[in-house]
Amino acid sequence: MTNLLVLDETKRHSELREQVERILEQVAPLVCRTTGLELPPVVTFRLITPEQWQADSEADLSGLVQRFRVKRPRWHGPAIRVVQRVTLSQFRKAAPLLGGVLVMGATTVGPAEQSTTMLVPEALQHSGILSSPEYLAQLISHELTHHAQNLASSHREVWATEKPAALLRAGTITFLEEGHAHWTDQEVTRLLFGEPKDAGNIPASATSDAYQQALKDKRITRIGPRRDLYKEGLALVGPAVEAVGAATLNQVWTDLSLVPTRQEVKHPTRWAARLHGLSPVETRAPDSVG
Repeated sequence: MTNLLVLDETKRHSELREQVERILEQVAPLVCRTTGLELPPVVTFRLITPEQWQADSEADLSGLVQRFRVKRPRWHGPAIRVVQRVTLSQFRKAAPLLGGVLVMGATTVGPAEQSTTMLVPEALQHSGILSSPEYLAQLISHELTHHAQNLASSHREVWATEKPAALLRAGTITFLEEGHAHWTDQEVTRLLFGEPKDAGNIPASATSDAYQQALKDKRITRIGPRRDLYKEGLALVGPAVEAVGAATLNQVWTDLSLVPTRQEVKHPTRWAARLHGLSPVETRAPDSVG
């Protein structure tokens, strides 16, 4: 059974905390049913300030590079330190806009039983997510899927040698993770509301001027996620699930060789065809959520 926790660390958003709690209880079983994956024993959603988001995200990024470093030969050390320096420098330049305006949600890697999603209430307001409960449900479904992915891949330990580079070049792992989460949030919102809900369709009138300006800021366009990442990721995962089913696709979380190549990201049917050659996997119901 999964314990769902929502913490208002800002001490100013009790109503939003209660809303997130209600939605979590509603969508968590649907995420498990849709993906065929289990959630960790403890899932935590934190409502935090932009400053706390920046500090925690920087620590998570540094930890990710460190885990990459220990798996590489010592002579790779100088190059890795350069990557870390450049990555952190770019992040610090963009962080005020990311955490305070643009980032709707972010799920950190964390220890095996401590998956954590960070939500910044100010950014949810700027981005228009709070303009409708349907968009908040989509966001929470999306982030819950990352929790399930983390557990299935031992918190990305399977891909430790790949992930830091993916952060810099929006690599194939990012397309896989985000495409899978987007496919899930579309399926879950369809079950809840009769049709999929996509925050990408939030009208500009529901967002703030600061949000619209931040989208055009060069600091964001250099390192921020590509706006078409989720669309392309969905185009990758959707045909694969249709071709082989969620259970067979889930083998990718424990087998690095099944991660799509760059060519397969560009031509999604090739990845679906490769997965189609795998042996079917017997499905079983995920553990309950409570």
